[in-house]
Amino acid sequence: MTLARVSVMGRYRTVIEGGNNRQSRVYFYGHSYIIGTMALAPPPWQLALARLEGALPFLSAQVADGLALASLRRLWRVHVRDLPQENQGPEHNPGPEAAELTRSWYAAERRDFLSWIARRGPPPLARAARLALAAKGATESFTSAFDPADRALERLDALLPARDPLATLSEWLEQLREDEIDFLELGSEEVMIEGRVFQRFAARGSAWAASLAAAMRPHLFGLGPAPLALAGLAPRSLFKAEPERPLPALLAEAIGVAAAYVATDLAAVRRDRALGDERLAGLYASSQAPAVWQLISGLGPLTRAELARALSVTRRTASQAATALGKADLAILRPGDHALAPKKAHRAS
Repeated sequence: MTLARVSVMGRYRTVIEGGNNRQSRVYFYGHSYIIGTMALAPPPWQLALARLEGALPFLSAQVADGLALASLRRLWRVHVRDLPQENQGPEHNPGPEAAELTRSWYAAERRDFLSWIARRGPPPLARAARLALAAKGATESFTSAFDPADRALERLDALLPARDPLATLSEWLEQLREDEIDFLELGSEEVMIEGRVFQRFAARGSAWAASLAAAMRPHLFGLGPAPLALAGLAPRSLFKAEPERPLPALLAEAIGVAAAYVATDLAAVRRDRALGDERLAGLYASSQAPAVWQLISGLGPLTRAELARALSVTRRTASQAATALGKADLAILRPGDHALAPKKAHRAS
């Protein structure tokens, strides 16, 4: 006989069954697990996603837009980390500025990245990508460099809808590892130069493409066309020829990290929104300062010309908004590139 039932965020519930041998059964994504006499929580990644799912219906339009911008910025950070760039040394580290979406010197790569997301992403993320393209004065590009991401996305879509996200991602990953050889990380290779044999790092695989493809499908986790992206769902560790741990364990860890990224970004967006409302409450109704504040706090530092293009206003209007943010002690003009950036005291690390 069922004595109690507890529902958490619509995805996780515990049923305590009576009788001489009381036991608890956990249901998650349609599967049940008997866990003995104590009701233990599901794995951390499942609870993290359940919390996100529960928060989504209560996001204001402004917070949702800000989260989409922040997710796009986060996606670029992970993308630069995993993309096989040239001349970065053994660690493939391009430096911190390259990972800042709005200021990165990888202009062509950024244009291709934003263009692909504008075509393939869920509506909130696609809008954020088009906004970033407009800010940078870039037109949409179509390049074969993103063919691996298209192939990964096609394979994932063929497995949807899914009742078990982890099992679905595991099957998808096995397909990429077995049927798409360019996704594998090949370690080192031998090359001959002037009659001598040298060892060097082999070309990096297309983990970046798999990661982007998975990030475009939040409804894999029951989140629908949410204003977010789960960045880093397919790290390079999943594509090693001999993974250090079983693939489901690596995937579960990656999902947990991606959910933590979203939670961190959402907290920052809410904090920035509240701070902007407080500091800018006295501005006249037509001021663009709140919109500029949302752009730079979510997307990253932007010049006044970039702000004007993004908001379809004159540069003079953008400059007035920048001045208003400065007076409100929210933002500063960086001395090097003259980009308007949130004051560091107001930003999380």
